[in-house]
Amino acid sequence: MLVITSVNSMAQKSENRSAFEILEDDFSSAFDDLGFIYRDISTFDSYTAIKLGTIGLGTLALVPLDEPLYNYVENNKIKGSTEENIFKVVDQFGTIPVADGLAVGTYITGLIIGDEYIRTTGRLMVETLVLSGFITITSRVIIGRSRPYNRIGNGTFKPFTFDFLYHSFPSGHITISFALATILSNRINRWWASIGLYTIAAMNTAARVYFSEHWASDTFISASVGLLSAIAVIKAYENSIRKSEVDESNINFGISPFGFQFQYRF
Repeated sequence: MLVITSVNSMAQKSENRSAFEILEDDFSSAFDDLGFIYRDISTFDSYTAIKLGTIGLGTLALVPLDEPLYNYVENNKIKGSTEENIFKVVDQFGTIPVADGLAVGTYITGLIIGDEYIRTTGRLMVETLVLSGFITITSRVIIGRSRPYNRIGNGTFKPFTFDFLYHSFPSGHITISFALATILSNRINRWWASIGLYTIAAMNTAARVYFSEHWASDTFISASVGLLSAIAVIKAYENSIRKSEVDESNINFGISPFGFQFQYRF
């Protein structure tokens, strides 16, 4: 006798998993994504060279604007003005507590209401923040560029330092704002959301310069780190989806007590 069965393994896996199993699977998936990213960036090709070259040229092109822009902002900012109050609000978008709270909150919301898409969005946000944060923190410690408000020029460096006064390059706020804007834009997939998210990221960039936290040339590389980190996470996630579809879509033959068994898993 030939027994034919069809199994929707993804649906069964989702329905039968406990919260602990979901957390365990997501933790494993996050490590798989980061492993994929590591292997991917370890392969240096012409496309990678072009990206790095573009970032380098963009950063260097802004260096001549560093001190003139700083002087202009310092001479024209008005305490308590409307623009200053607006910048204070949008500046929060790039802070670690807000970013982490938004990412973890999104994940927990998806977990509680049983929405896999929202939960996955939260996980990808966390992955993006971890990746971009590692790059940013490592770079600023190694480079040690003086912040504008130190008033000692844009060419002053103190390499390999944990002194916050020399952590201008790159900007953590700008990196975070563009990282979140990119990952959320991809997941929401609505033009109006993308415009809103990148507008906030751009305003966050302006705020960091306005408050003399960063030079103009810090901004381009910071935005690039956030953007490319999110793109790398998205690429890793899409790769895992393709791999999962290949693993889940297979045909199995076997012998059961009822005879030969043909099973198609989809």
